[in-house]
Amino acid sequence: MDFTINIGLSRFFRQGNPASWGNVTLLSSNLFALLVAKNLGGGRGAWLVTFALICVNGLAAWAGNTRRQRLIHDVPTSRIASAAQGYVELFGLAHPHTDETLQAKLSQTPCVWYRYQIEEKNADDDWHIQEFGESDQIFLISDASGTCTIDPQGAEITTTHKEVWTEFDRRYTEYLLLPNDDIYALGEFVTLAPDTSAKALRREVSALLAAWKTEPADLLRRFDSNRDGAIDLQEWEAVRLAAEAQIQALHLARATEPPTHQLSKPRERRPYLISNLSHQPLSQRYRWWAWVHLVVFLAGCGGLAYWMLR
Repeated sequence: MDFTINIGLSRFFRQGNPASWGNVTLLSSNLFALLVAKNLGGGRGAWLVTFALICVNGLAAWAGNTRRQRLIHDVPTSRIASAAQGYVELFGLAHPHTDETLQAKLSQTPCVWYRYQIEEKNADDDWHIQEFGESDQIFLISDASGTCTIDPQGAEITTTHKEVWTEFDRRYTEYLLLPNDDIYALGEFVTLAPDTSAKALRREVSALLAAWKTEPADLLRRFDSNRDGAIDLQEWEAVRLAAEAQIQALHLARATEPPTHQLSKPRERRPYLISNLSHQPLSQRYRWWAWVHLVVFLAGCGGLAYWMLR
């Protein structure tokens, strides 16, 4: 059984995105349940529970994959500059968020996102996962209308960039999204305009005054007009007005800046998808998985009916 679980987990990871991981894991759990039922003697009760579990897994996985396939097909692609607030589909080129490009964990390849896995071969010549992880740095996508920040945390990420290599008794697997990749994204879109409200002004003035208070010598040099070594009430009013003028100038500069667009995991339980595949091949992947799980569900129903009638 340990061998079966390990093979399932290894394949689960190598699919390249969490949705495929879940699909393969459910198939592996169905196989594991069949092995358990057989090892328990194959009694009627064990088989009834096993096939009921297979039916539930198959139906849930079919529904999840069908939902994703329909969303990809039904949600229209929006332009970044004019996208409505909420659940949207975007398509654009990937870019690093800063001038310092992210480097992949294993290969040090410049990228905007990576996932990696390190496996080690044991005495039985089986591969076991030793370490895995992925980056969580934000990156950008741009289309002809503008630029949007992408937060990859919580996303189901599919990529065609996969490298696998072996060194001695270790196998390394790496998935990447690269700069200038065409990126498909489906998630929660928010536009953030600079906050220049009166409340923000008061908050930032208070923060600036608190920062100035931490440097009393500089405060005295700038505002102690009578040179008595202390800031009196009249001088403190000058301090406050200077801070307010500085923050107002900052707000005026912000008002000319373009709004910031962000895409992240939806607050509702909607799929958050990122891929360097276009919507058509990505939709086909989920459709294929839906058919696989529908067959599993029907097989489970057949097995359940057989054991209920015996």
